[in-house]
Amino acid sequence: MSSLAAARADNFYYPPEWSPKKGGLNKFHGQHALRERARKLDQGILIIRFEMPFNIWCGGCNSMIAKGVRFNAEKKQVGNYYSTKIWSFTMKSPCCKHEIVIQTDPKNTEYVIISGAQKKTEDYDVEDAETLLLPADEGSNACKYLFCTYQALVSKCLLLCCGFSSERDKLADPMYKLEHQEEDLKKKKEAEPVLVRLQRLSDSRHSDDYALNRTLRDRLRSQKKRVAEEKKSARKMGLGVRLLPHSAEDATAAALVKFASKFEKSRRDKRAAIKAASIFPESSSSASKNKLDLALKRRSIKADAASALMAGRVKASSWQSTGSGTSRSQMPIIATRK
Repeated sequence: MSSLAAARADNFYYPPEWSPKKGGLNKFHGQHALRERARKLDQGILIIRFEMPFNIWCGGCNSMIAKGVRFNAEKKQVGNYYSTKIWSFTMKSPCCKHEIVIQTDPKNTEYVIISGAQKKTEDYDVEDAETLLLPADEGSNACKYLFCTYQALVSKCLLLCCGFSSERDKLADPMYKLEHQEEDLKKKKEAEPVLVRLQRLSDSRHSDDYALNRTLRDRLRSQKKRVAEEKKSARKMGLGVRLLPHSAEDATAAALVKFASKFEKSRRDKRAAIKAASIFPESSSSASKNKLDLALKRRSIKADAASALMAGRVKASSWQSTGSGTSRSQMPIIATRK
């Protein structure tokens, strides 16, 4: 398929005579966005895909239509159940084109067949389904007791064989409930006076709404006042956030904090000096003597030059390096008068 044909199939093709002033493509072509599904939209009907919720018998040819078969059905609103809409679905059976109408039932949360079909009722044999048959007379206490006892014994045997994995399994056991029912009723009678007193106390406290409202507003005002004072004190200290009230936990945490002392600083300096020193051994006496001699020579040279310059017998020239380019010591060259 070419690109133009693909664009037309996806409805993204804009013909040359189209302009933005004419609106969207659907308006330009004079059609609805849902195409054929909206051909009866003026009557409040929308075509949808409806799936059969249960097995039914067709009213026209008495054929069975299975659950899950899909139809092109006309959906429309036929009423309301309080604020929930009631929808009606009209479709034609695939066997004889007989019209079937099904509506929603929000009250009972199910679908109801209005016309054109009949719901298939499916009953199962008790022996085939391997289930227990409930007694016909539900008011018979003897039958109820025998059935419940049988159920309890079966559950008890299963739980004893498998073992209780949790407290939840105990509560699900009918025999366990029966054994502890009397004890629970006794506890209820003992706790009932306490519950009554608590209920009376709650009613007395909540009887005066004005007093409760006043107490709550007073508490809120005091809280706002305390927050404002904390913010004001924080601004005085130059802080951007308010400080919380002092507590013993904060004092304990602050006492555990340790800061670096002078001993730590001196130890770091000593270690840095040791790392920067030479690894070769050098006699301390000779090194100090050489440094002292060099300082005396420099001092004597500067003193002689200064005295000659003060007397006017010499004039100072530019400083020149007395050693090689790598030497750092410099000496003044003194020129005598002719």
